[in-house]
Amino acid sequence: MTLDDSSILSRLGSGEQIDSVKKAAGLNTRNFEKWWDNQLKSRVPEMQGSRKIDGPGTVEILRDEIGTPHIYADTAEDLFFGYGFAMGQDRLWQLDYLRRKALGRLSEVLGQEGVENDVTARTVGINRIAASEIERIPSSTKNLLDSFSLGINAAMEESRECLPIEFGLLDYEPEPWKSTDSIAIWAEFRWYLTGRLPVIAFPEMTRRALGEGPVYQAFLLGEAEDETIVPPSHYPQEKSGGDPVGKVISDPEEGLGSNNWVIGGSLSDSGLPILASDPHIAFGSVSCWYQVHLSGAGFNVIGAGYAGVPGIIFGRNERVAWGLTNNICAQRDLYQEKENPDKPGHFLYDGKWEESKELLEEINVRGGKTISKKIILTRNGPLADEIVPPIAQDSGPVSLRWMGQEPCDEITSLLNVNKSSTAEELRAALRTWVVPTWSFGFADIDGHFGYQSVGKIPIKENWGRGYRPGWDPDHQWRETIPYEAMPSMEDPDQGWIRSANNRLATEDFP
Repeated sequence: MTLDDSSILSRLGSGEQIDSVKKAAGLNTRNFEKWWDNQLKSRVPEMQGSRKIDGPGTVEILRDEIGTPHIYADTAEDLFFGYGFAMGQDRLWQLDYLRRKALGRLSEVLGQEGVENDVTARTVGINRIAASEIERIPSSTKNLLDSFSLGINAAMEESRECLPIEFGLLDYEPEPWKSTDSIAIWAEFRWYLTGRLPVIAFPEMTRRALGEGPVYQAFLLGEAEDETIVPPSHYPQEKSGGDPVGKVISDPEEGLGSNNWVIGGSLSDSGLPILASDPHIAFGSVSCWYQVHLSGAGFNVIGAGYAGVPGIIFGRNERVAWGLTNNICAQRDLYQEKENPDKPGHFLYDGKWEESKELLEEINVRGGKTISKKIILTRNGPLADEIVPPIAQDSGPVSLRWMGQEPCDEITSLLNVNKSSTAEELRAALRTWVVPTWSFGFADIDGHFGYQSVGKIPIKENWGRGYRPGWDPDHQWRETIPYEAMPSMEDPDQGWIRSANNRLATEDFP
């Protein structure tokens, strides 16, 4: 062989044809396939035996027949260290990929292919959101995030000489994990589920080109209008004031979406509720879910969380079970801005010119020049001209307001959900949830079951679909729907509840 292992991997990762690499390495097809198989096998972490690692106390990780880790420890810090260690063993490359995607650093390893993602991430400000959020979360959550990070780093160091093969193909090594990385990954997941800028930009461009005729009106129609999660009998019929909110817009592929259901004990042989949850993700995507069982220090919970983030998103403990679907409510707006032609960087609001703020983001591109990206922040949010669909990129200046840029802390909510012992405790734990808007179904061993829509939804006095005038105070967000007023159900007489990304309630919901 004329090339060493690292050189073969690097050349493959650069896009060189396999036949060319085989020839340079002096390998025929059979030997190359054997070499590749050995490379993969040699990089599987050792999951037997014991380790001495500075920091944690005793942590036990037992894996069942399908590889799911069952983690036991006496303290929460040790438990979450084990959580991070197991996830680092299983998903180290995915963790680094999700971290880079969130922080706008894919270009550092992917080159030009990562630039579009990185510009979006830096414009939305996922890195800035994570840096701000870590300063606000409770110390108890921060401690568990730190322990989780230490566990990932311990797994990373143990694998340093046999990292997942993707690192070899791209010829780099992962950096140590930080707690802000987990927050950034969660913030990017918020954006993935709620950004959806084409849903605003396409109707706007249609209205400008064709007016408010039938094509534009088609964008305003929901699907399965007669299918709502919460029936009218479960909320007061009187209006709460203000203009009607207009039609709810469903995802055009809602039939392919997530689903969950819960039935009460009156319909089950056991006399207790039964809950099922099937949250979908794009079929072509690597699974973002991570199955785990955590036991100790007030936790005894099993289910699935999001890769890179501690906490069980859907699952059960000894007393409560919960599942979810995405309910896709409007948590963002695009605002048309008016810039002062005589004073660049000053934007009109309520008859006055306001000065914007500027930030500089440096995007390092592998094999290319560093991109200096100027972020302009108006009162409504960052200018987003570069991240709207191409058809709308000449319609600026346009700014983005997104609920995910408000103070958030769903990780603490998840941890409290994981330790809840009744349906009511679970609903209380979800009270502070901000982004994304989700439909939670739940049940407890006392026989109670229910539904709760969570997330902060801005109340908008002017309904429309498209850009809002950034200079008009009437189009500002002033308040959100109170948690108590969000669609919910508790022990309904019908004996069952279900959701599948469909609209929450009928037109007469207050």
